[in-house]
Amino acid sequence: MRMTVVRAFALSVALLSAAPVAAQAVTDSGAEQRIEADVVFLADDALEGRGTGQRGYDLAALYVQSRMQAIGLRPGAAGGDWLQRFTVARLGIAAEGATLSWTPAGGEPVVWRSGQEALFGVGREAGRFVQPGQLVFVGFGIDAPELGMSDYADLDVAGKIVVFLSGAPAGTAPEVAERLEAAKARTAEARGAIGTVTVNTAASAGRYTDTLLRRFAGRTETVWVGPDGTPRRQAPGIRASAFLSDAAAEALFAGASRSYADIRREAAAAGGRPEGFALAGEAVFEVHTRREDLQTANVVGVIEGSDPALKAEYVVMTAHLDHLGLSGTGPDRINNGALDNAGGIASMLEAARMLAQAPPRRSVLVVALSAEELGLIGSDYLARYPVAPGAIANVNLDMPILTYDFTDVVAFGAEHSTMGPLVAAAARAEGVSLSPDPMPEQNVFTRSDHYSFVQAGIPSVMLATGYANGGEAAWGQFFANGYHKPNDDLSTPFNWSAAARFARVNAAIARAIADSERAPLWYEGNVYGDRFAPGAERAPAP
Repeated sequence: MRMTVVRAFALSVALLSAAPVAAQAVTDSGAEQRIEADVVFLADDALEGRGTGQRGYDLAALYVQSRMQAIGLRPGAAGGDWLQRFTVARLGIAAEGATLSWTPAGGEPVVWRSGQEALFGVGREAGRFVQPGQLVFVGFGIDAPELGMSDYADLDVAGKIVVFLSGAPAGTAPEVAERLEAAKARTAEARGAIGTVTVNTAASAGRYTDTLLRRFAGRTETVWVGPDGTPRRQAPGIRASAFLSDAAAEALFAGASRSYADIRREAAAAGGRPEGFALAGEAVFEVHTRREDLQTANVVGVIEGSDPALKAEYVVMTAHLDHLGLSGTGPDRINNGALDNAGGIASMLEAARMLAQAPPRRSVLVVALSAEELGLIGSDYLARYPVAPGAIANVNLDMPILTYDFTDVVAFGAEHSTMGPLVAAAARAEGVSLSPDPMPEQNVFTRSDHYSFVQAGIPSVMLATGYANGGEAAWGQFFANGYHKPNDDLSTPFNWSAAARFARVNAAIARAIADSERAPLWYEGNVYGDRFAPGAERAPAP
């Protein structure tokens, strides 16, 4: 019989108040029970899946706040508060829709509509927005001279709308292609463009079909709103964007110096990079945007460092508190998020308790993040509006599979900085081996909250239980049956001993970083360090 939410809360309080923190040795005695109590509370049906901006999330935040206070943390947000409050804007195409009109030189206008021939980016403010402009084709839209790719060479795109191919040249390494794709809007902005239009390559056409355009036409985009009331934009200068169907792309290039078919054939060749050219005519974006604001908060606690000279530097330990809330129409609509990420929060709280018993040299910022499931929003807000200056590293706990007796861990991102040897040594000290990424095709390093800190130039790592000793089967089972589904709930067969071990390993990693003589450094030539911390000191590559 599982514990009720009330019993879980009572048990966690009782376990924490059994002895004063200052009198306790650094031990994990009672860790299994504390972690279980936390998971049972956070994944209970009463919290309705902890959706961002919803009552269940707010209850979960209050619970985590009480737990942080009980284990000896102090408030870490501005003004001595436990909560870093912020607004989340949910944006979508309004009922009036969105269109891109194209009038070629000497031709008749063609109109492409949202959900039919095009998929549109949404505006940042509610209402109607109109943006005209000339079109310039810019190949793949990449400007990376260090890779020998400068698609904007000899092209004037200032005040214009650029058209580029999806993805990167054939043969580009996947991690490089992902980085280049993510930078396209900012690259266009830096060149003075005011809008973007994306068209398929032959390779991407199978993924981005007309059916997909229709399916995602009604999607919403969710972003944080800054203290000045401005919604987050990766490239504020890009005022409008669209993804065109293949039929619309063919019409766009009809009558141009090169056809869409010719361009795609060139792009399909290994290393093929079609040259850019201006398209004679004018395009006009018209986008109607709807906006809904939600209020939420990150929960922030601090363990003050013991070294007077180093305590102004912070190791940031994070786990996301939110999940998907209510969805669907079946008998079970609650996405409880037991493994994703009640288990991560519970493990983080236990790791924080161990650190608080004997504070390391540097301070540790312990944060339960909001809005991860909406696009890493809470972590991005924290990274851009830090509650404490001096963050040197991030240790993130997200969706540990705690259903088996793991004997190895995967440290996503450890290889990019001098954190790698510290992580490996800390894991070994806890009797756990370090394994390479078993699922590189998932590109996990860019998909969780630690990546927000990477983008702020901060070396980061996320630990996951590994594939050894039944791990591969456990991960496969979860992805097939539990991931982002209502049955990621308290029926999950947790291994509480494994959960306690996971907390110990993460505590050891955070302590090793916080006690190290030097803050972590990106390695020389590392793609993430070069991109996000170009002026920072480097360590020689191993």
